Amino acid sequence: MISKYQNLNQAFVEELADCSANGTEVKSRGFTQKEKLFCSFLIKDPTDLRIEVPARRFNEDYAILEWLWYLTSEKEVSNIGKFADIWNKIADDDNLVESNYGHYIKPAWYDLVDELLKDRDTRRATCTINQPYHRWKNPKDYPCTHYIQFFIREDKLHMGVYMRSNDAVFGFCNDVFTFALFQQLMLNELNSRGAKIELGNYYHSAGSFHVYDRHYSMMEKISKNYFQKARKNGYPVSLEKLVLNPNLTWPKMEKFISFLNKDLDKEEISSRIKEIKEIIFQ
Repeated sequence: MISKYQNLNQAFVEELADCSANGTEVKSRGFTQKEKLFCSFLIKDPTDLRIEVPARRFNEDYAILEWLWYLTSEKEVSNIGKFADIWNKIADDDNLVESNYGHYIKPAWYDLVDELLKDRDTRRATCTINQPYHRWKNPKDYPCTHYIQFFIREDKLHMGVYMRSNDAVFGFCNDVFTFALFQQLMLNELNSRGAKIELGNYYHSAGSFHVYDRHYSMMEKISKNYFQKARKNGYPVSLEKLVLNPNLTWPKMEKFISFLNKDLDKEEISSRIKEIKEIIFQ
């Protein structure tokens, strides 16, 4: 039976604790990891995206920046690389990466919208991210996400994401944050064209859900402290939600992402993100 969580915070803690207790140690690409295979669960509220766990030190502003960068659909990493060095490390000789998910989602976006509006029971609203050419294009960057899919059922928009590989600590939190915002954006697109639907569940599946050995101490700390307290006293219910302004569609987001087309210093980007954050969320 699929696990069901109220929000991203609970999903992160519960799945991390389960990986600690039941994961199997493997060595992949020279790294030791603790891993769960074919991990699947759902999050009931894709607007409840804040991570409250102190040990994780989740950087919400960076997560928003990453999503805005995806919306540009540009693979160049000059700006995003100032905040997360992983992008610089996996870039090719032209300073480009393959894992800007918007590069694949944007061209398919209005086909997805049309498909969902044409047939509310459709099973065809899918977008493939990991492509066959990625096997040889950039060996340092083989996209972790295979595809996304949308369903409308009982007047609610549900989104599912399948990942071949998912780092349970850093990758997972940012990935779910990003895809849940795409889900909210799709809801806005559909309702702007008269759909009159509500937000449904977010479904997440990972072939390999794993924790690198460099994060073992964090995993154990969260499992032994936060997880045990939450099981005893319950999870916080007062986390502020991140609800995308309902009048925002992808074209209307263009004015908020145009600044990323320039090579800016880190301080200016941080300032812009704080300003944009106050505008795009209710």
